[in-house]
Amino acid sequence: MSSRLVIVGGAPATGKTTLARTLGATLGLPVFTKDDFKEGIATPFATGDLAWSRQIGSAAYTLLFTVAERILAAGQGLVLESNYRRGMSEPPLRALARIAPTVVVVCRAPDALRRKRYEERAGARHRVHIESAILAEWVSEDASSFIDIGTPRLIVDTTDGYSPTLEEIVSFVRDATVPSAMKREWPADWTERVRGKDCAMCADGRADVAHGSSRIVAGKVSDAYLVRNDVGQRGYCVVVWRGRHVSDPTELSADEARDYFDEVLRVGRAIEKQYQPIKMNFEMLGNSLPHLHTHVVPRYLNDGEPGQPPHFMRIDLKDEPKIPEAEYASDLAALRALLDH
Repeated sequence: MSSRLVIVGGAPATGKTTLARTLGATLGLPVFTKDDFKEGIATPFATGDLAWSRQIGSAAYTLLFTVAERILAAGQGLVLESNYRRGMSEPPLRALARIAPTVVVVCRAPDALRRKRYEERAGARHRVHIESAILAEWVSEDASSFIDIGTPRLIVDTTDGYSPTLEEIVSFVRDATVPSAMKREWPADWTERVRGKDCAMCADGRADVAHGSSRIVAGKVSDAYLVRNDVGQRGYCVVVWRGRHVSDPTELSADEARDYFDEVLRVGRAIEKQYQPIKMNFEMLGNSLPHLHTHVVPRYLNDGEPGQPPHFMRIDLKDEPKIPEAEYASDLAALRALLDH
């Protein structure tokens, strides 16, 4: 464990600091938290407003990452804890992960419980946190805390103790195989998969619900689905070719290509009208599931990765939170209405 980096994150009041310190004591690793640095920086100065607190927080992050880099470069491990933000914190964390084997642990708890915990501790922490201002603009969703830097990641429910258990969390941190130690190669049967072997999208048929996502329109040659996972890009849809098995658009005839891309653009225009993004991304990859499909992704000013592909295209979505049911139902109805003519 001496050279391993353990990143512990989560939304405010999820118990991440307590878990980080417990892991540090159990694993024999020093623990560094952003709040420790933030409080130390602020102590000599008079209390300011929320903007002042956030400036101190920005300085604390810079110090936190610098100290972590020096420790890891010296061959030592540590536990690094903060309320990291998806799209903002990931680049410096990825840089650290290139130095040493790294795992990520993300804490989560229901919003009502998180707020209750935060209110109960208000006033007991350092004045730099400006807790009244935080409560006044409380953010109920925690999707932005689900950082992913391409290393093994474990989601821990802290509603009542830990789920998985502390023993299982420690085992995960000790035993997880990090990407730098993994051999990356195309599957041995890739050629057969490209030709349609065990194709999940072919097996779906023309399903109303596919992999947890609901269909918004059934076209002549495709089905479009509003993605149920909350990836931070509201309105993100996937358009799936529903003819014979095809891996790449180059396999389509001219008529098939025209019909397919017309339907992809139809979905894109509906998303533009409903959400008014600043940019639309149309991505055809298929490097894990080689069946023709297009990710139709609206981009926003605050999506965290300007000039880059959306972050979720590079990670496994299995642990992503789901869009709240009422919000998802509203988006489904709106897009279906736009496409139903």
